[in-house]
Amino acid sequence: MKKVLLAGATGHFGRHLLLELKQQGFYVKVLVRSARRARDLMPEPDEILRADATKPETLKGCCEGIDVVISALGKSISLKNREKASFHDINWGANYNLLQEAMAAGVPQFIYTSAFKAEQYPKLAFFKAHADFSDTLRSSGISYTILQPTALFSVFEEVVAMARKRQIGIMGSGSPLTNPIYEGDLAKVAVEQIGAPSREIPLGGQTTYSRHDLVRIACQVAKHKGKVLSVPFAVVDTILPLVKLLNRNLFDKLAFLIAVSKVDCVAPQVGNLTLEEYFEISPLETTSA
Repeated sequence: MKKVLLAGATGHFGRHLLLELKQQGFYVKVLVRSARRARDLMPEPDEILRADATKPETLKGCCEGIDVVISALGKSISLKNREKASFHDINWGANYNLLQEAMAAGVPQFIYTSAFKAEQYPKLAFFKAHADFSDTLRSSGISYTILQPTALFSVFEEVVAMARKRQIGIMGSGSPLTNPIYEGDLAKVAVEQIGAPSREIPLGGQTTYSRHDLVRIACQVAKHKGKVLSVPFAVVDTILPLVKLLNRNLFDKLAFLIAVSKVDCVAPQVGNLTLEEYFEISPLETTSA
């Protein structure tokens, strides 16, 4: 039985990875920061290691006897998240520390979750951290898989929450397209890569939506039939420099969200679940299915 070290198991994607790994019969050791959240994990992991991957001294020996490291470590892009660590600290730094342990222990494979088109946005902290670690992983000598999803379904739960508060809006025309992917479908792809040769996999869901479609879905889930605020990009671009002066973490998140709202982010289609099914609502007549 292969032993997997799963980092970031208590996050949205990490929980799906744990489920898929256990269903496939792997021995799973999870690396978590919170013992309380680890106790809530289902199914129960075979082993729990409490450590903070941004602090390398807490990781000593974590990869001994491990066959595969799967990392879902990453800073949340939620605007409600108040974590002070930067994207560089977590998306690059924590994963770098984990990779050093994997290399020291002779782990043959490292599976990492990056982001679609990360290399194309070197000035955005979110993408740069992902791209920088991907470069480090490629040159490590370890067999690797770099997953590059467009966006995960759970991201839109926050959009639904905003719609419930009647605080929903859309930037620009809302016409750029994207195909977000369900975490369960992404987890299946990740686990399928165990033992596979090194590769990078850009991937999205089966259904392509415009940004306007995504807001409509959020409003339908929230039963919000009121006004949806339309904000021109010229306005948000003007505000960004001030946000950068006041709150760098918030700036990094907003800069990322604004950038991806301006362009198409459509990756090869994977999986079956649609966003409507995820929220258990009737399919919408989208502008680009």
